[in-house]
Amino acid sequence: MTKVGFIGLGTMGLPMTKHLIDAGYTTFVVGRSRGPVEKAVAYGATEAASPKELMEKVDIVMTCLPVPQSIMDVYEGENGLIAGASDGKIVIDHSTVDRTTNEHVARLLQEKGALFLDAPVSGGPMGATAGTLTIMCGGLEQTFEKALPFMKAFGEYIVHVGPTGSGTVVKLLNNMLIGVHQSALAECYIMAEKAGVDPAIAYDLIKRSAGFSKSMDWSVDAILDRKFDPRFSINLLHKDIKLALQLAEEVNMPLELIKLGEQKVAEAKEKYGDQDVCAIVRPLEEKTGTILKRRIKKGN
Repeated sequence: MTKVGFIGLGTMGLPMTKHLIDAGYTTFVVGRSRGPVEKAVAYGATEAASPKELMEKVDIVMTCLPVPQSIMDVYEGENGLIAGASDGKIVIDHSTVDRTTNEHVARLLQEKGALFLDAPVSGGPMGATAGTLTIMCGGLEQTFEKALPFMKAFGEYIVHVGPTGSGTVVKLLNNMLIGVHQSALAECYIMAEKAGVDPAIAYDLIKRSAGFSKSMDWSVDAILDRKFDPRFSINLLHKDIKLALQLAEEVNMPLELIKLGEQKVAEAKEKYGDQDVCAIVRPLEEKTGTILKRRIKKGN
C-alpha cells in the first residue's frame, strides 16, 4: 500500500500530511479551506473532489477533525468516506471524539469490508511538525500492524491499546487531566508571584521535584511571555473534558476533581475560548489583580 488520503488539514493535520509526503507516499487531500489545501498541494499532495473520491483513490485514509459532528459530515452521506469504502481499505481517525462515534463509523465501514482504527494523537502542533507524536490506537491488532508504517511517518510512540474506542478512552483520560493540571498551575504560578517568588524560578525547581507535570513545560513560557496564540485551544479542551465526563457516566465513574477542572476551563472559555489552554490562568489573574510576566533581571 502506497497511496494515502488525509482529511483535516489544520494545525495538526497539515504537518502530518507533509510527513506522509516526505516519506514517499502518494498523498491525496480534501479540505474546506483553500489555504491549507494549497499548502498541501505545494508539498506534493493531490486534491480530491470529495471524501468519497479520495477513498476510492487510496489504500488508507486518515482523518483529523475537531468534533464528532465533523466526523459525521466527512464519513456519511453520498459523497462521504463510507460511500467510497471497499474491501480491505483502512481508515484511521486521529480526531479526539467519543467512543460511540468510533464504534458507529467502524461498524459502517465493516459493512463495506473496510477496516478502522481510532488513533488520537498527543504532542500538539510542535509534535506534529517534528514528527514525534504519541498515538494511541483502538481496533483490531491486524489492522494496527498494517497501518503502523504509515503512522510512523509522524509518530514516535505508537501503541495498540485494545478494541475499537480504546485509543479514544486513553486520549480523553489525558485531556481531562490537562484541565486539572492547567487549573492547578494557574493557582501555583499566581501564588508564587503573590508570595514574592519569581514563577520562573519556582517552575525551574518544581521541574526537578515530585510536583512536576508536563503541563508546566507547555504553559510557563507562554504565560510569562503573554503568548496565548492557540496551540490547543480552551474551546477544544472543554469539548474533550465534556466527552470524558460523558464517558464517566457511561461507566458509572464519579469524577469530582475533573468536574472542578471542567468548571475552571468553562470559566476561562467564556472570555478566552479561542486562546491556548494556558490562558486558563487569565480569569484568576483578573480575580487576584496579579498579571504574570517574565521578570527582567538586573544587568540584562
